[in-house]
Amino acid sequence: MATRNVLAGFDAQALWTALDALPGGATGTDYRVACSGGLDSTVLVAAMAELRPRLGSAQLSAVHVDHGLHADSTAWAEAAVHTCTGLGVSCRVVTVNAHPAPGESPEAAARQARYRALARDLGPRDALLTAHHADDQLETVLLQLLRGAGVAGLAAMPADAPLGAGRHRRPLLGFTRAALEAWARAHGLVWMEDPANLELRYSRSRLRHEVLPALRAGWPAAAKAVARSAAHCAEAAAVLDELGRSDAAGCRDGNALRVAALAGLPAARRRNAVRHEVRRAGLPMPDHRRLDALLDQMLTARPEAAPVVRWPGAAGCRYRGRLWLVPGAWLDPPPAPLPWRDPTEPLSLGGGLGELAVEETQDGGVLCAALDLRPWRVAFRAGGERICLAGQAHRRPLKKILNEAGIPPWFRSRMPLIEVGDSLAAVGDRWIAAEWWSPPGNKALRIAWHGAPVFS
Repeated sequence: MATRNVLAGFDAQALWTALDALPGGATGTDYRVACSGGLDSTVLVAAMAELRPRLGSAQLSAVHVDHGLHADSTAWAEAAVHTCTGLGVSCRVVTVNAHPAPGESPEAAARQARYRALARDLGPRDALLTAHHADDQLETVLLQLLRGAGVAGLAAMPADAPLGAGRHRRPLLGFTRAALEAWARAHGLVWMEDPANLELRYSRSRLRHEVLPALRAGWPAAAKAVARSAAHCAEAAAVLDELGRSDAAGCRDGNALRVAALAGLPAARRRNAVRHEVRRAGLPMPDHRRLDALLDQMLTARPEAAPVVRWPGAAGCRYRGRLWLVPGAWLDPPPAPLPWRDPTEPLSLGGGLGELAVEETQDGGVLCAALDLRPWRVAFRAGGERICLAGQAHRRPLKKILNEAGIPPWFRSRMPLIEVGDSLAAVGDRWIAAEWWSPPGNKALRIAWHGAPVFS
């Protein structure tokens, strides 16, 4: 959003102008407003309701996320639904588990849970509208600055970004909270106050109540100036992302990066290329210390070594001269064996490993007679497994087969082993035991591994 609009007066026409300035314009989109029941989101729902005649055939609805973190959260959800209904907008309540993991920020845990839920059912025509305004942007930039963020962090919240299959739009970034409150009072709106906003143990609340009043007293145009800086950072971040995309493409080998090619880049571009790949993989970003440790170990370890560097939610792993960036769950201990009670139905493996399914084929596969046998079970390597593959005369160590296929050692324990009865019948979707093999031309069963990690 252009910085000249920041601190503008607010009304429904100004909201329409802000929406129309976003990519794709204001029409042709189904809008879903995230409504907490507070001032900002209540204003957004009310103004969008006022704009409904201009939306044509587009749908307008609201959604409230119940985090379950407060004893009154159910009452807040009911109040949000009541407010939206009174404005003529239907509101759905989504309940999430937002309790933080040990060591995790409560604010971050709630935010991640909220956006996972909101993204889940967005379609290509849908835009989620959130009520972040200019003062929120000011707080975000300052918090990022205090965390030592780079230009991507200091770019703060974009006015438009992808979310799930749809878009996430923040059309109120050009308006202050004071402008929104003035409009709300003029229209007789009623809203709730979240007591968490007054709890100074939260970083944003402490900044809002203890720091920003003094900042605004000395620099009344702080929100406008910081919004301008955030726009400059967003532009710089886009340039860096384009450079990172180009550098990473020059290093890419399948789904990994060639370590030798990374080593040939200047240090700053090397870090930038890896950051680009982390974003591309949808993984949490490592802090600068962990990123430096990652690159140091990947570039200096012995050629035969397979170093692994972990950070919350992700890991970097080197194998055969290539660097993989993977979800941290892939390096956790393998899951317990899973009963496959009905092999005619898909089986979810969990842990980001996709699902297994049995499909008919005539291109060679598992004997159809296997469907008449029980139990079916999916196990994971514990070590010492052996298998005789079709066309071979002897059983061989599975470890050697996986090594020859280039399966990285840190993932071998997560290869699903399909057992029929007490016999190992197949390894993932790659290998079938000789005693279970049905050659091409016969009706057989193909083991399909949907959503399987790719190591090529």
